[in-house]
Amino acid sequence: MDTSIKVKLKNGERLTGCFISMFSQIATEIIANAGYDCVMIDLEHGPGNHTQAIAMMQAAESRGCCPLIRASSANIVDIKRILDIGPMGIMVPDIRTPAQAREVVAHCRYAPEGDRGAAPGYMRAMDYSGFNGQARNGKPYKTFMQDDFLLIAQVESAEGLASIEEIARVDGIDMIFIGPADLSASLGALGTFDSESFIDAFDRIEAATLGAGKTLGCIPFADWNPARLFRNGHQLVISAADALLLAKAANEDAAKVRQDARET
Repeated sequence: MDTSIKVKLKNGERLTGCFISMFSQIATEIIANAGYDCVMIDLEHGPGNHTQAIAMMQAAESRGCCPLIRASSANIVDIKRILDIGPMGIMVPDIRTPAQAREVVAHCRYAPEGDRGAAPGYMRAMDYSGFNGQARNGKPYKTFMQDDFLLIAQVESAEGLASIEEIARVDGIDMIFIGPADLSASLGALGTFDSESFIDAFDRIEAATLGAGKTLGCIPFADWNPARLFRNGHQLVISAADALLLAKAANEDAAKVRQDARET
């Protein structure tokens, strides 16, 4: 049985990832085969639905790549539907308060510990076999959710910043993933990453997360390249997205061909 991404993070490993926003099985398989540790299937900003997300997970898993999903919101229904289709972890966007973080944890747990709805008979997450079914990594589902399922809270607002120490200490949250673009916008200047207020905010989130014994994640941006993020204690760097990789390659190729056509 392969080691889960949660256990790898607990063991101190530094991991790589790529966002899946195009919802193409072929593109996802190519990206998974490239050697990323995980893919983050994006139901927040991507155009795909839950059925398509299953296809993306199947493509990633076929190449030994861990499938994670970013939810569209912290709503209990959104989270429940994602959990039922069986990713290895979920990232919930825009967590702003400790109470909201605790609610998200509850949405991932069955009663009496939480308020997740149960429909084990036809869940992919339980191998369509009821509560005796196994999770994606072959473990009994209840054991998997306790030991191996990765719950990521995304902090990306001034309000979340104000409560970051308490959010990071919420039991059940495994990782804080910083959203730099939305954080900069919330601080009053979208895309301005060199201001003192942004730098202080980013440093505070890093310190609070590591101080609470939780793992950190982010995307590269501005002067925060993967090397800098890893040095700062981040363990998951999602460095690319399928659409951006395709756009970059296509733009570079088209520009070179046009240049060759002019010079020949």
